[in-house]
Amino acid sequence: MTNPDELQGPDLLFTEAEWTAVMPKVCAEMTDYLRRYRTPVFIDHGDHGSPHGSGSFLEVAGRKFVLTNEHVAAAKRKGNPLGVRFHDQDQLLVLMGDHVEATWPWDLALLPVSDEGWSKFDHSAAAIQIDQIALAHAPYPTEVLAFSGYAGERTTFVFETMQFGATTSLAREVALAAHADLDERFHFGMAYLPDLATSVVGDRGLPRPPGLSGSTVWNTGFVEAKAKGVEWTPELAKVTGVVWGWPTGQGAVVATRAEHLRSFLLGATSALAPLES
Repeated sequence: MTNPDELQGPDLLFTEAEWTAVMPKVCAEMTDYLRRYRTPVFIDHGDHGSPHGSGSFLEVAGRKFVLTNEHVAAAKRKGNPLGVRFHDQDQLLVLMGDHVEATWPWDLALLPVSDEGWSKFDHSAAAIQIDQIALAHAPYPTEVLAFSGYAGERTTFVFETMQFGATTSLAREVALAAHADLDERFHFGMAYLPDLATSVVGDRGLPRPPGLSGSTVWNTGFVEAKAKGVEWTPELAKVTGVVWGWPTGQGAVVATRAEHLRSFLLGATSALAPLES
């Protein structure tokens, strides 16, 4: 899905016709690229599950984690086990062990995935590596951002099976209006307008945002590649933030910036005890 916005900046790198022609390809390639990293996060009730958020697999210091929001991981403090699903695998994995978290303004959490859990099922999931995270959120002017997650309205429990519908959205950064929960030192906005978005892969349109919390936002590097005369591929994309909310009236999802994600990761892994295999 692509969200509408105008070409901006001092140099018009694309004509409108060129932009319209190329965006379906960029969207399709980013959708395919992000599949391996994303995961739904659900609450395990024993005999059924309920959608609770989104996350991404991440590797830090040789250990696997699910990167998500603190307010998603908070369910564990209430005694609710959380689970995830690997790409190309229908079996669900309930996560064990303690997690580490940071509240607002970061709203970040790491849920550990044991080596046994990672290898329990055949799958084609992959973990984001540290060098895939931008040093800071500093996209090229008018750059295209992307995220992929699991809206609650597209996750169902049918015949004892959880069915997850993923959403990938591409759009540009937008300015955030004043709001008590927003601070541009920590946060940025990405256009998210379900009523105006254009479907590129499939025809379902964009869902309402609940459930997308915890999705990683990627700087595609597409516009920058064009400006530098470099051939673009999805592998140029870098994680530039983590979605945590969608304040009313913003027309955007709000994410924590990559530099604060990196700061969180520096201290987070040392706070977690190794998991028993």
